[in-house]
Amino acid sequence: MARGLNRVFLIGALATRPDMRYTPAGLAILDLTLAGQDLLLSDNGGEREVSWYHRVRLLGRQAEMWGDLLDQGQLVFVEGRLEYRQWEREGERRSELQIRADFLDPLDDRGKERAEDSRGQPRLRAALNQVFLMGNLTRDPELRYTPQGTAVARLGLAVNERRQGAEERTHFVEVQAWRDLAEWAAELRKGDGLFVIGRLVNDSWTSSSGERRFQTRVEALRLERPTRGPAQAGGSRSREVQTGGVDIDEGLEDFPPEEDLPF
Repeated sequence: MARGLNRVFLIGALATRPDMRYTPAGLAILDLTLAGQDLLLSDNGGEREVSWYHRVRLLGRQAEMWGDLLDQGQLVFVEGRLEYRQWEREGERRSELQIRADFLDPLDDRGKERAEDSRGQPRLRAALNQVFLMGNLTRDPELRYTPQGTAVARLGLAVNERRQGAEERTHFVEVQAWRDLAEWAAELRKGDGLFVIGRLVNDSWTSSSGERRFQTRVEALRLERPTRGPAQAGGSRSREVQTGGVDIDEGLEDFPPEEDLPF
């Protein structure tokens, strides 16, 4: 089993004022929505800006410290991790990939450019949106082609995490790769270890019942295939593309994930 690695780094503007709540046990929960624009390379070699909005959750004393100090438009750096959660609603099993902040710091906005969306919410141009994951594939990759002939592969990644004073947890992350990277990834198999460098993306669609659904996934920019043993030393395969004692979760069951993002 591959060593678990699960880190997220974001720099963006607060699209709205943060929302502070408390669990019945008194744990502070601060929910923030960061917004930014990534600069990516298009198929023809040109550059394009891609907008993103990501909800981040901060818990405990840091949440209380920043709750009254942050406001809409503030530039913020977040270091954290992806957290997979499941719950049941009306007899249906649902899941969510949440961004849990371990550290947050406001940033100086001198020299930084902002854009506004149709609602007047600020986004940071040239933002930071990076994810580093290492885990094992939960299934064989699914390779398909768009009507234009572009290869796209979907991969399921299980990331094991052991934090001090807590039991080991497994987080399930959907990863998507495009073009040559997708065709390379299609050669992998269930159980293979994989190191992923990518960016967070939110998908949205309407279910058969008419509900608006959202999914957070990782768009891969680089993939590395770790190998083990003396016979394989130095033989790792990789592929890269260029494009722009106290359980802190106690009481969180009273706050099931919200499905409607604020944008």
